[in-house]
Amino acid sequence: MDEINKSSGSDITLSEIIQFVKSLWRFLWSRWVIIVIFGLGGALLGFTASFIIKPKYTAHLSFALNEKSSGGGLATLASSFGITGLLGAGGGDAFTGDNLIEIIKSRYAIEKTLLTPVEFEGEKVTLIDAYIKFSNFSEKWQKAKNKELRELKYPVNQDRNTFTRTQDSVLYEIVKSISGKKKLDVYRKNKKINIVYVNLTTKNEEFSKLFVDNLMDQTYEFYKETRTAQSKMNIDKMQHTADSIKMLYESALYRSAGISQININTASQLAVVPRLKEEYNVQLYGAVYAEVLKNLETLKLDMARETPIVQIIDKPIYPLKVVKWGKMKGLVIGGMSGGLLIVLYLFGVFYLKKML
Repeated sequence: MDEINKSSGSDITLSEIIQFVKSLWRFLWSRWVIIVIFGLGGALLGFTASFIIKPKYTAHLSFALNEKSSGGGLATLASSFGITGLLGAGGGDAFTGDNLIEIIKSRYAIEKTLLTPVEFEGEKVTLIDAYIKFSNFSEKWQKAKNKELRELKYPVNQDRNTFTRTQDSVLYEIVKSISGKKKLDVYRKNKKINIVYVNLTTKNEEFSKLFVDNLMDQTYEFYKETRTAQSKMNIDKMQHTADSIKMLYESALYRSAGISQININTASQLAVVPRLKEEYNVQLYGAVYAEVLKNLETLKLDMARETPIVQIIDKPIYPLKVVKWGKMKGLVIGGMSGGLLIVLYLFGVFYLKKML
C-alpha cells in the first residue's frame, strides 16, 4: 500500500491491487467476531420483522379486448341522412394499446371504483370506507383537530357533487396511494398481444378482490359508453325522423279516409283530385316510413357489432396470492444485510487508515 501512495502519480499495477486485497482480507478476518455478531443481530431483526410485517394479498385479473372499428355500412347509411359528422373514423383509438392501460389507472376509473357500494365484512359500504377501515385511518384521525376528519364517511349513494373539501382531499390522497405501482400494476407483456394484466396488492384480501372486480366493471362501462356514444346519437336522430314520418303518414291516412266518405258528384271530376293527392301521400309516407324503419334496424345492428367485447381470461378468486415476510426469509435477508453493512463499514475504516 505504501508503494501505491508513493506512486500516486502513476498507474496502479496488478500486483499492487492483489496486495491491497490480501491486506483487506486479513483485516476483515481479524474482525470476524464483529461481523458474526452483526450478522446474527440482523438475522434476529429480520426474524422479528416477520411477525410484525403484515402479509399482502395480490388480486390478479387478465382480459382480452375484442373491438371492431366503426364505419362501413354504418357510415354509408348515416351519410344518406346527413349525420356523417357524428361518426368518427378513429373513435376507438383512444382505448387501444397503452392508452387503455392509462385509462384503467386513471383517477376517474379508480375514483369511480372507490365510490362503488360493496358488501365488505358483512356490511354494505363504499370501497373507500372499506379501505379506510382496514387501514386503521379512523383510529389515526381521532387525534386530528378537524372534527369532520374524525367522523369522515363516504355514505352509499352520496352524490359526488355534494362532497366536502375534506372528503375530496382524502379521496384524492387515497386514489394517489392506490395508483402507485407498488399497489396497482396494469401492463401488457407483449405489445403485439392485446391481453392486459391487472394486479392490485393490499393488506386486505377481500378489498383486493373487490377492487379489481369493480375496477374492471367501471372501466368497461366507461369504455363501452364512449365507443358507442356516436352510434347512439345517430340512432336517436334516426328514431326522431321515423317518429316524424309516422305522424305524417297517420295524418295523411286519416285525411284520405275522411275525403273518401264524401258523396262526390260524378259530373264534377275536380272533386276527385284532393282524394287522389291524399292517397298518394299515404303511399309515399308509408314507403318512406318502412325504409326508415329498415335503416333504423340496420343502425342498431351496426351499433351492436361495434360494441367492444371484453373477454375475461383470469379473475381473482380466493385464496389470493399472499406476499409475506416469512421467518426464513427474514433470517436470511436480515443476516445478509447486517453482515454486509458491517463489512462495508470496516472496509471504509481500512481504506481511511491506509490513506492517512
